[in-house]
Amino acid sequence: MSPTTPRSAAGSGPLTRLTGAWQAASPRERKLLVAAAAVVGVALVVSALDWSREQRTRLGRSLPRAEAQLEQVQESATEITRLRAQPVPRRPAGPALLETVQASAKSRGLGLIIQASGDGLQVKGQGGFDDLVTWLATLQTDIGLRVMRMEIQGQGAAASIDVVLVAVTSEG
Repeated sequence: MSPTTPRSAAGSGPLTRLTGAWQAASPRERKLLVAAAAVVGVALVVSALDWSREQRTRLGRSLPRAEAQLEQVQESATEITRLRAQPVPRRPAGPALLETVQASAKSRGLGLIIQASGDGLQVKGQGGFDDLVTWLATLQTDIGLRVMRMEIQGQGAAASIDVVLVAVTSEG
């Protein structure tokens, strides 16, 4: 190309070259190209349909799980809202706390030794595992005590425990 001859914008573009190649092909070659393009087109459509079917199947399997998880999250959110709306349980302090916890253990038939220690209470003794766990859960919900440290040794249906309970604070 010489600098004096202006180049036409459409003169040697890809579409022009493709049109020129098409016109230069014999009718038999054109028929083969059309057939090849049709085969490629059909293959693309079949591939897209197959992919779409696989995705529908995958989504059909995962959607019920996702819906179940959503339901659990919504139930948990409702429970959290309900619990946050409840007033903080009034709990006894000092000697009254020790007496309340001792009375609670005695009312459940748990032979435990409960002593004040530092910022909480130390509980030692034996009892049925289920009874002990239920009692500790009740202490947390009713009195606001939580387990800070616990050692449990199973002995058949019974368990030997050594627990330190502390008051639940509003920060945590």
